[in-house]
Amino acid sequence: MFINRRTFKVKLGVMGEVVQLLKAEIQRSGSKTKIYTPTFGPCDVVVVDFEVESLEAYLKMSDEWFASTEGAQFMEKWVPLVEAGGTNELWEVA
Repeated sequence: MFINRRTFKVKLGVMGEVVQLLKAEIQRSGSKTKIYTPTFGPCDVVVVDFEVESLEAYLKMSDEWFASTEGAQFMEKWVPLVEAGGTNELWEVA
């Protein structure tokens, strides 16, 4: 099993909108995903963990999502809310 951890720098004042957009996409897609916002640590950062069964499943999910109409519609709303940069990590669960 793998966890894909993505970290995004959120523009000032839109954290609530970012979290709601992520929650709606998680509900729509049915993915095993967790959202983290800081209590202590960097401000205006959101972390998203996606659970996938294998590297192949991760690659397939990513390719299909970015090619989908739903992915394009999400990104149209997402891009104005976040700054450039962030991280995209893939962790194998030991």
